[in-house]
Amino acid sequence: MSKSMLVASIAVPADRSESPDFDTGRQAIEEITDVELFEFDDPNTQIFEMAPGLDPAAEIFHDDGRLRLDIAKHAGSKAIDVLEEALGSEETTFIVVAGYQIYLSAGISSGDMPTEAAEAIWNAHYLPGSVLLAMGFVPDCSKPLARKNGSLDRVSDTDVVDAIALGMGTKAEWSGDELEWIADTIGKVRPHPGGREPGEYHKEFTERHCFDPTDDNFLNDYVGQCDDEAPG
Repeated sequence: MSKSMLVASIAVPADRSESPDFDTGRQAIEEITDVELFEFDDPNTQIFEMAPGLDPAAEIFHDDGRLRLDIAKHAGSKAIDVLEEALGSEETTFIVVAGYQIYLSAGISSGDMPTEAAEAIWNAHYLPGSVLLAMGFVPDCSKPLARKNGSLDRVSDTDVVDAIALGMGTKAEWSGDELEWIADTIGKVRPHPGGREPGEYHKEFTERHCFDPTDDNFLNDYVGQCDDEAPG
């Protein structure tokens, strides 16, 4: 019978200067007013995994079938306690990938049980996304690092695209001034696209990346027609 490794992971931005703030997470749990914000798939099982000290006979649902908010908050608070201990244990390590510091723990799919730290990390993902963000975690590190995904210390390419989309989408009318603020916004993550000859900007891009954008069938459509100067 084959075995596989089961890996549990949770991430923070790699450039975050502070450790995860578990106290803020506990406070955020207390401020939750909607039980639907929890990410349970099977609360009948997961509530008791998060709060093993809970009486097995406890009524966790209202008569109408809704999960009790007080029970969910109790389990969430316990999950934060266990996560704090797990991330400081020898059962957890971390790697830095694509701007994320990813905490990892694991176990075998059959035979040995996963580590307690792995269980703690898996259970943390049942918490509301707002609670994970309050502690400094990124709810979904499969997405590019950005302010909407928990990164507040730097401006990323994704943030610039979001800013341009919001800046244009939330204005009823556009004016000639739009190009100036778009250039200024892009200048936060790229050399500012203004104040130099178009050919020089093309040349700088090519030298910086060892890649000529006119060789790409997507980027070539955006290289200005006034760029008559070769990048060589």
